[in-house]
Amino acid sequence: MLAERVDLFEFSKGEREFLKKVCKEVESVIYYPTVYAGSSDDVEHGILLGSKLIFIDTHTPEVNLEGIKRKLRNVSEFKLEKLSYVFPAWRFKIQMLGEKITLEYWCADATKCLPDEIGVYFIKVPLPKEPMAGYLCEERNLSVAISRIVPGGYFLERECPIDPEKFGLLHLFSGELSGLSIYSAKGNLYKKITFS
Repeated sequence: MLAERVDLFEFSKGEREFLKKVCKEVESVIYYPTVYAGSSDDVEHGILLGSKLIFIDTHTPEVNLEGIKRKLRNVSEFKLEKLSYVFPAWRFKIQMLGEKITLEYWCADATKCLPDEIGVYFIKVPLPKEPMAGYLCEERNLSVAISRIVPGGYFLERECPIDPEKFGLLHLFSGELSGLSIYSAKGNLYKKITFS
């Protein structure tokens, strides 16, 4: 189901192969929220990881909304609404390959607004061009997010500054994963095998 979404977007051959492997793994936790901490216009990565998606960024996604809409128009129908949360937030309701997908964008501090349970947590550490980008680079803050991943859930990372295995995650495999960065880094998929 998730792997079919990969073919709707343009990826290099190596990245496509990696993402299809990831999709097959994370299929078991599709009914939990997927949290993506990183670039809000990277919808083509987030949408492969589940059907209840939450993008968390340090700036309002209004600057990226047109780009997000453009990417979605190429692959699906959608409706957009502004949400009345305590922080700026928007929701896309998407119909893709016969499936309903909810995609939300939150302009908030991820350490203060995460869902209680997360099926997949995906982090791409941005370059420090955003004033608050440093909060993604601190082990203390990332450990909060990892603690919310349900046992059997997944952590997908690129440019991650911590060792996820000391937080009860098992490394499954690595592969090509593109990112907005001046240096290359592999994507790594981990599975949560303990409660700690």
